[in-house]
Amino acid sequence: MNRFEDMIHMERPASKRPKMDLGNRAKLFMPFSALRGFDMAVLTKEKENALVPRALLSDDMQEVLERKLRQISVGDTVAVTYFSLQKRIGGYEVGQYITERGAAEEIDEWGRTLVLPQCCVPFADIFDLQSEVLGHTDAEQA
Repeated sequence: MNRFEDMIHMERPASKRPKMDLGNRAKLFMPFSALRGFDMAVLTKEKENALVPRALLSDDMQEVLERKLRQISVGDTVAVTYFSLQKRIGGYEVGQYITERGAAEEIDEWGRTLVLPQCCVPFADIFDLQSEVLGHTDAEQA
């Protein structure tokens, strides 16, 4: 004879506490987030700082940029979009494209840099250059 044979036919003991509805029971198993909105803020920040590979400019685009650099002079207000290198992965350079606006403080042909109040941009990193002095955009040239 099995020692638990007399318990097989017994009913399960009833709890003295009221049963929880399914919605509240589901909340017990949801992940806890001590900092509300922190995950979303991190994802947003990561998106803002997304790294992209450096775009290679065609010879025509390089010529257009060189011409634009020759046309502007010290004191002209410019908007320069340049590549800011963050790291090298394998043989690739990845970083961010940043646009800065300001008055050109110096255009160093020898050092090949464009100096703005907030930054110094090497000519090799410039992706696009806009200024009212240039008069027309690339779209109007085409």
